[in-house]
Amino acid sequence: MSRRERLFSPEPRLGWVFRDRWWFLRPFPEPPPRQQTLPDYLARRVAETERLAQRRLSRTFPVSGGIGALLLLFAACSAGGSAGDATVPIGSLLLAVIAAGPGTALTWWAVRQRQHARQAHELAQQQIANGYQDQARQWQSRKHAHDAAERARLDGLPEWGAAPRPGRRLDVFGGTLWAWEALLTTYGTSTLAVQPLLVLDLSREVVSRELVELSQAAWMGVDVQLLPSRQASSTILNDMSPQDLVDAIVESMHGGTPDAARAERSMDDRILTKVCEALGDTITLGRIGAALRALMGEPDDGDLLTREERRHIASDLFTVEYRRQAHAGLSRIESYVHPLENLGTEPSKDGVGYLTCIALDSQARNVRSELLTDLVVQWVTHRITASYDSTPAVVVAGADELARRHLERLSDACERRGVPLTLLFRRLRETSAEMIGGGAVAFMRLGNHEDATRAADFIGRDHRFVLSQITKNVGGNESHTSTDTRGEGDSDTRSTSHTTGTSRNWGTSRSSGTSYSGGEMFGLFPDRSTSYQRGRNRGGGTSTSDTEGIATSTSRNWSAAYSYAEGTNWSDADTTQRVYEYAVEPVSLQHLPDHALLVVVSAPGGGRTVTPVECDPAIITLDRVTTGPLPDPPPPRQAVPGPAPASHGPLTQQPPSWAAPPAPPPPRAPLASDPGPPPGRRTGPRPPDDPRPGPPPLFGGKG
Repeated sequence: MSRRERLFSPEPRLGWVFRDRWWFLRPFPEPPPRQQTLPDYLARRVAETERLAQRRLSRTFPVSGGIGALLLLFAACSAGGSAGDATVPIGSLLLAVIAAGPGTALTWWAVRQRQHARQAHELAQQQIANGYQDQARQWQSRKHAHDAAERARLDGLPEWGAAPRPGRRLDVFGGTLWAWEALLTTYGTSTLAVQPLLVLDLSREVVSRELVELSQAAWMGVDVQLLPSRQASSTILNDMSPQDLVDAIVESMHGGTPDAARAERSMDDRILTKVCEALGDTITLGRIGAALRALMGEPDDGDLLTREERRHIASDLFTVEYRRQAHAGLSRIESYVHPLENLGTEPSKDGVGYLTCIALDSQARNVRSELLTDLVVQWVTHRITASYDSTPAVVVAGADELARRHLERLSDACERRGVPLTLLFRRLRETSAEMIGGGAVAFMRLGNHEDATRAADFIGRDHRFVLSQITKNVGGNESHTSTDTRGEGDSDTRSTSHTTGTSRNWGTSRSSGTSYSGGEMFGLFPDRSTSYQRGRNRGGGTSTSDTEGIATSTSRNWSAAYSYAEGTNWSDADTTQRVYEYAVEPVSLQHLPDHALLVVVSAPGGGRTVTPVECDPAIITLDRVTTGPLPDPPPPRQAVPGPAPASHGPLTQQPPSWAAPPAPPPPRAPLASDPGPPPGRRTGPRPPDDPRPGPPPLFGGKG
């Protein structure tokens, strides 16, 4: 099934509601690992050993070395004074070594401790860095696995769900003609999937054209009646009885008048009833018009009435006095019936279609169209009340043209019989303002500020709604183009040409030459031949040509062209604009997008719910679109654990002692029988103010 055919899938819907699937994205719950800080005692030990080594090198070692050097100098001087006695220098030497040895040993030990502290600090830093890198790699692996599982889960969620029809009756206010066409296409195709549909298109711009074309392409029975241009082939009067026809004519004539005109309505009903009884079984608007002219004594050369019918109607139907008093009423009824006399004179043989569309064409802005509008509404009401088979859903586009009384009667008939009724109003004023609230209400773009203010007051200024804009390209193009060109041309050609030419040629030619030939095999006795030639040639010529002609060309072209095109292009680019939240204000309603629809439904317990709907039928061609309501999102799946990172050396096999968790405290001794002091008082020795831990472990050396 093609994507366009998915429009004909149940249930009836007004459009689609957008729900961003990324709203349900679960972020990775684990926080990123943090690099472990070095224990303070390592840095403190490095600082302490550094200070000790510096003190040994700057104080202890120079002092002890200086003392040893003085003793050696004294020993050398003693040896120079008494060369025969060698005991004094040896003793002085030993004394110098004993004096310099402890300082040197302490300095060497301090430098060694400093080196061991530095090595332990560097080893700890390296272990912490390696451990942090391993933890970061493992965390990234788990995060990637979680994100992949979430993307796989969310890719299966639809983003566009159908907005079902709210209740039996829906009143739509505002919107452009293109928006109406989109709404009719979306709602009409889904309704045709479950029941017949009757569309009364009073917009005079045939906004139901796209719905009709799609239904014909789907091989559905379609009955299109275009009025008044094709009113002769209309079948709206075929199934109406004489009394129903009289009621329809009277109601269409006096539907919008106040109750004070009841006398005129009663008189018109009596006249038309008597005329229809006189006409017998063959009753048409043409025969009714001819009978009314016969009652008024007007000349009529038509053959719609026989001579006997004309004589009976003119003489026996009413008295002369009654005809005189009712002459104004007869004239009014005849003027109403006259433009519609050819209605249904050549009815179509196709029968009732699964989709019946009665539309007023774009040139129907005259009295005839106004009369047809009221008459067609009466026919729709009659068809709803008299139908015993499957009753079709009814859509009236352009209900501003109808009287409130007719709309209320049609609404009551549909509500009583469970017929879905949808009324589309261009403005929120007069009749439409009086009809609001009879069912669910939907608002499209309302350009007029007063209309937008009434709509905002009806919804409630405390409400907010969210609109989503999404741009997708699916390789299609939708356009509406109308072109009209008229042209007229005139051409006259005349040419003039004058040519004069002169040609001259003059030349001289000379030639001369010498040639030698001969010679035997070795050239001892050559043969010699000489040739000489010379010539001269002179010539000339003159040519003259003269041509005259006239050529003139003139061309004019008058043309006028009118072209209007509106198109929508879709491609596969996934460009999503996030949602935007609006408050219900007149300015927001004045600047709604073309296909945006705010559906307002009154809750049984009070209050209203506002649902933003997108009625563009091209949404069905996008991905992640469902023809039913949006389902609940599935529960999130567990993330697939990532692979464990490989170890990096023997230092990562077991954590160092400084990274191990603290040991649990030893178990407490059993309580003594003596309950001890009351709460709040402490006994025993006071703990030290600055407890210090035991000696830290050493890294890189022996303890």
